Amino acid sequence: MKIRQDSSLLWRVLDDEIVALDLKSSTYLRLNHTGAVLWQTLRDAASREALVGALVERYDIAEERAREDVDIFLADLEKRGLLET
Repeated sequence: MKIRQDSSLLWRVLDDEIVALDLKSSTYLRLNHTGAVLWQTLRDAASREALVGALVERYDIAEERAREDVDIFLADLEKRGLLET
């Protein structure tokens, strides 16, 4: 899966965060540093396991916690129509 990449989705990295504008839905998103790690991992396509691994490696958290965070993140992106599978 990966982040939808078309001309209606604009995003930029600002410091450690992501700011995105979905022109299709006129929705503005701001992702904190954790969300930015996941977003950038998804940019070029990634599996759920790769996302979990990115969080575990970057933040030294338990794998179970990382899985929960990834599932919440992916569900939100899916609901917003921002994922391509």
